[in-house]
Amino acid sequence: MLSADQIYINNVLAKSLNQKDTYDPYRPLWHFSPQFGLLNDPNGLAHFNGEFHLFYQWNPLACEHGAKAWGHATSKDLLSWQHQPLALAPTQDFETHGCYSGSAIEVDGVLELFYTGNVKFEGGDRTAYQCRATLESGSQVEKKGIVLELPSGYSGHVRDPKVWKHADHYYMVLGAEDLDYKGKVIAYRSTDLNNWQLVGEVFGDGLNGLNSDDFMLECPDLFPLQDQHVLVSCPKNWIDVDGRKVETFDVTYHLGDFDYQTGSFGHGEGTLMDHGFDFYAPQTFEDDAGRRILFGWMGKPDEFEPYQPTIAHGWIHQMTCARELIIQDGKLKQAPVSEIKQMRAGAKEVSGSQVVLSGVSSELELNELLGKQLSIKVSADLEILVDGNGLTTHRRNLKTGEIQSLVWQGEVEQLQLLRDASSIEVFINRGEGVATSRFFETEQDAEYVGGFKLESESLLSGQFWQLRAPQS
Repeated sequence: MLSADQIYINNVLAKSLNQKDTYDPYRPLWHFSPQFGLLNDPNGLAHFNGEFHLFYQWNPLACEHGAKAWGHATSKDLLSWQHQPLALAPTQDFETHGCYSGSAIEVDGVLELFYTGNVKFEGGDRTAYQCRATLESGSQVEKKGIVLELPSGYSGHVRDPKVWKHADHYYMVLGAEDLDYKGKVIAYRSTDLNNWQLVGEVFGDGLNGLNSDDFMLECPDLFPLQDQHVLVSCPKNWIDVDGRKVETFDVTYHLGDFDYQTGSFGHGEGTLMDHGFDFYAPQTFEDDAGRRILFGWMGKPDEFEPYQPTIAHGWIHQMTCARELIIQDGKLKQAPVSEIKQMRAGAKEVSGSQVVLSGVSSELELNELLGKQLSIKVSADLEILVDGNGLTTHRRNLKTGEIQSLVWQGEVEQLQLLRDASSIEVFINRGEGVATSRFFETEQDAEYVGGFKLESESLLSGQFWQLRAPQS
């Protein structure tokens, strides 16, 4: 008799055999995307056994949300990824409705994985278990079971463990909703990765002077960087849009100081991490060179998701590029990792006030922009405007056809744009701001397909490169 895991794997293999090898104009040349099915949060990021490991939330059976598994891929250079066997499948009683997000830490030559087992009951109630699994070199992921049950004082929304080591202890932060429907980040401590003791509430309404009506704080990531601590989280709330209650999918960061004894986190004001349409649930890790590297999900689970044309090709969503984080001038800055320069080819100087640049996969740098007004058309559906108010991304809504706009406010001095088949990542002032968005042009968009169209009343200067697909 086949085990539940083997039945699940067989279903995934059957799905892969049904994939058609046809022309796909939206498949990225170098951003990571799933072979098939739905991808969302990056999980278990690590540099282990000489390779970068990217685990990710994955529904391999459909291009929709459901009981998530963990996919797995590895890379030598953060550019070229090799798909590995399915890592975790929701087959146990403690994970019936999904192996939800989590993280990784290397301990004594073993990659320790932590994730949330999601369980839903009839009637709408739910619970959550924090679970452990291990990956040894040359082996498959092995589940170890539950290490932390649902703590008292919180709803069934407790998830997304991020684990790291400090001094002689391991620490875990979790996103949570308390019984007053307030979002919190809570911290635990352990000496053996199996037994965890509550340290306290780290962040949320009523803590360290914060007043907030967020009902959940998803995907928390707390890490030291330079001489501070950074807390990244995804606050959940409701906003009114044309008389409708719409769920938010924002990502913010706070800089501060974390007290490992009490769990207190003294922090400054929160800052939005991305000003585009498609960035959520990021996670960071420290690589073997000491860099703090971030991947984000280039997507959101909003009402427009089912209209993405990649679904017709059997897949949906992709990851951002790998980004290095630094703190400079009191701000958290994001920049593409230096490895991306390896893909550069066909360097071209940018000069003039009206410039057309061709390249489905390409990079554009523009300098000396202070005080200038500029239009950058990426596709018929997406345009970027720079003016005295900052940088605005205009994009056509896939569902309604209406143009929507998002703004980064500030003085734009410099831009770096990374373009792939159906995505654009805009880094403002060397990472002071970022705007990440997907777009889906068609053959009818011939005027803009495959590059950039620049228009300005002032002369522009910069550099442009084709980005070659990395070697596997």
